[in-house]
Amino acid sequence: MTNVATTDCGAPANGSSRRRSLLLTVLAAAGISALLALALASPALAVDRITPVPGPNGSVNAISEPDSNGTRYLGGSFTAFDSWGTGSGALVGAATGTVNPSFPQVTGGNVNVSAPDGSGGFYIGGDFRSVGGTERNRAAHINADGSLDTNWNPNLDSTVNSLAVSGSTVYLGGWFTTVGGTARNYAAAVGTNGTLDTNWNPNLNSAVNSLAVLGSTVYLGGWFTTVGGTARRYAAAVGTNGTLDTNWNPNLNNGVLALAVSGSNVYLGGYFTTVGGTTRNYAAAVGTDGTLDPTWNPNLNNVVIAFAVSGSTVYLGGYFNTVGGTARNRAAAVGTNGTLDPTWNPNLNSGLSAIAVSGSTVYLGGSFTTVGDATRNRTATVGTNGTLLPQWPGPFSAASAPAAPTNLVATAGNASASLAFTAGASNGAAITNYEYSTDNGSTWTTRSPAATTSPIAITGLTNGTTYSVKLRAVNIVGAGAESSAVSVTPVDPTPTPTPTPTPTPTPTPTPSPSNKFVALPVDATGSALQSVIVVSAPGTVTQLGTMAASSGARSSKRVTACKASKQITKAGRHKLNCTLTSAARSARRHGSIRITLITTFTPTGGTARAISRMVTLKKTSNGVTG
Repeated sequence: MTNVATTDCGAPANGSSRRRSLLLTVLAAAGISALLALALASPALAVDRITPVPGPNGSVNAISEPDSNGTRYLGGSFTAFDSWGTGSGALVGAATGTVNPSFPQVTGGNVNVSAPDGSGGFYIGGDFRSVGGTERNRAAHINADGSLDTNWNPNLDSTVNSLAVSGSTVYLGGWFTTVGGTARNYAAAVGTNGTLDTNWNPNLNSAVNSLAVLGSTVYLGGWFTTVGGTARRYAAAVGTNGTLDTNWNPNLNNGVLALAVSGSNVYLGGYFTTVGGTTRNYAAAVGTDGTLDPTWNPNLNNVVIAFAVSGSTVYLGGYFNTVGGTARNRAAAVGTNGTLDPTWNPNLNSGLSAIAVSGSTVYLGGSFTTVGDATRNRTATVGTNGTLLPQWPGPFSAASAPAAPTNLVATAGNASASLAFTAGASNGAAITNYEYSTDNGSTWTTRSPAATTSPIAITGLTNGTTYSVKLRAVNIVGAGAESSAVSVTPVDPTPTPTPTPTPTPTPTPTPSPSNKFVALPVDATGSALQSVIVVSAPGTVTQLGTMAASSGARSSKRVTACKASKQITKAGRHKLNCTLTSAARSARRHGSIRITLITTFTPTGGTARAISRMVTLKKTSNGVTG
């Protein structure tokens, strides 16, 4: 849910001077000294310093949604809480429920709206002129550590009534017409990096009092009657891309001061009494599809200024006294089904300007000073069951620097150490970081990036060196008390490896001699077969010829036909005579014979290689075929 707030009745916050003049007149008529009257009227002096009362000394216009730590930012026309000056904004812690006076003071005007940035800081808007002594015209961003964001400075020319944070964009609505000197009539979008969105420019013809973002749609309510030249009476929907929603047009008959989005409904509150021609007195629900909700009709008797939706309940605040004819003074709870909650009736004695809900607690801010019969000065908490809760914020206590961390345990790492600890008391302001010392507190280093939980890592140390380590927490007030020292000696957990002996090189083996050779065609003489052998290395060449035992017949038995052997001393061509046996010569006289001739070459020191070929010797011829 987006937190929204407006100045009183949505008008520019310029009424403080008129109220101050009236106060001076009343005091003078009562015989109070001019000096005291001036003190009471001056925004630079806190009324509560003279007449201490619990709570703020002026109206509360804004109660933000909580940040991740449960802290809320309150804004209004006050300048002090209890007897302590705060300016017109105050940070209220979740744990203590007390105001942190160390957050930068906002001066020069009111804070009308506030919203968390998601990182512990807050965006604020109003008619103020300064934050922490630095000029900021009507809008500012305060970081989690209390420093002013130097990059985010929209510099508007008039009041901001409403803002909403969505992703990396902050949407603003109000009475302004320029943002950083660039024309933006009553509404603008500024990136969280401080850059004006050039695409989002609704260009309305009068003020925006309230806005909320749902998905890719920004809903606006105010005093305007046109958006970009198109008629839209007091309420409109504009896409985050800057395009006007043509389907959403409630068409009210008077201004909208409050707006909230929940589920598929947009809840509107203000001065109107009709929506699209249908009677709706001061509050109505319009679907995101543009259809008026027929069941939700609180039917109030006066203006609504603030909304908060929680589950199936809509909480309303303003200046009304009845809801559907039932007495409800300035605050009421109506179910999303339109039924008035019979048990929730705070019964305030003056206006309610801001509402926020968290769990079973409803936070209220305004100009009231009583809730029921109990005194509650402008702030209060009421249970969702209607029970008045203790004063909120609690009695003012000035924040101080954090207490010392305890139970430190240091664990050594490689050029690093890890510090486990128990956090000390934050003393009224959230712990935002830690500082550590490695020389027993002589010098301190701020943890970067910031760390707020145990353990804390320390890097950049030297292995083998013993350090005396201390730790201290930091909040917005400053660095707190230091812890007791613990010793740690970083070590490299990896042992130095034993050098591996250099291996003895393995001798390169001598390559085996080549056994390649070629046996060229054979010639025959009467007594031998002649071959030419081409070898690649020295070695031995042998030949063995075999033939069938019975010439001219197929027989499995074979006999030797010729034999030869020769020692070769060098590579090259060599002749080899394979002498025919008497059996071969005899068989040849009777007919042709077929000899299987196997030539084997064995290089010196190498392996043998054989070639087989078939040789035919004819009966009457010396020629050889094969």
